[in-house]
Amino acid sequence: MKKIQLLALLVFAFNWGFSQDNSRVDFIIKNLGVNVDGHFNTFSITSKFDTSNTLESIRGEITVKSIETGINSRDEHLLEEDYFNIKNHPKITLISKTINKKSSNSYTVKANLMIKGKTKLITIPITVSKTNSKRKISSEFEINRRDFDVGGGSLVMGKTVKIKVVHIESI
Repeated sequence: MKKIQLLALLVFAFNWGFSQDNSRVDFIIKNLGVNVDGHFNTFSITSKFDTSNTLESIRGEITVKSIETGINSRDEHLLEEDYFNIKNHPKITLISKTINKKSSNSYTVKANLMIKGKTKLITIPITVSKTNSKRKISSEFEINRRDFDVGGGSLVMGKTVKIKVVHIESI
């Protein structure tokens, strides 16, 4: 009986969390040896699937001024020229170029990532799952902030930015 209750609780928790519109773009970077996390509040993700439910393309656009790290003065500083320079580069974009299906729900995507006017071809893993009338697209990957001239040559800030994207869409 306890196993059935636990299973029911797990199914409920999975479906409840999955059915909410909780799309997110989160990041973590080390600064002075401490993890600093944050997210972007305004973004759009567009995906295209064929009739057999295979991912054909994906595109993302982030409004940089929607960055939030929990410290307003830091968020404002990140918008300045030495970081994101939103005056000249208000958006971050990602556009898929090639998609390789690895399994029924796993893909390797090569995409152009443009930050601060610099474009780099990156490879990211994407996982797709679906339940009821929702599709969940998720990815975790890393980029080097210096490839995009974000933060200059700072020695106290890490080069590696860990990014996690979760997108829930209706199907």
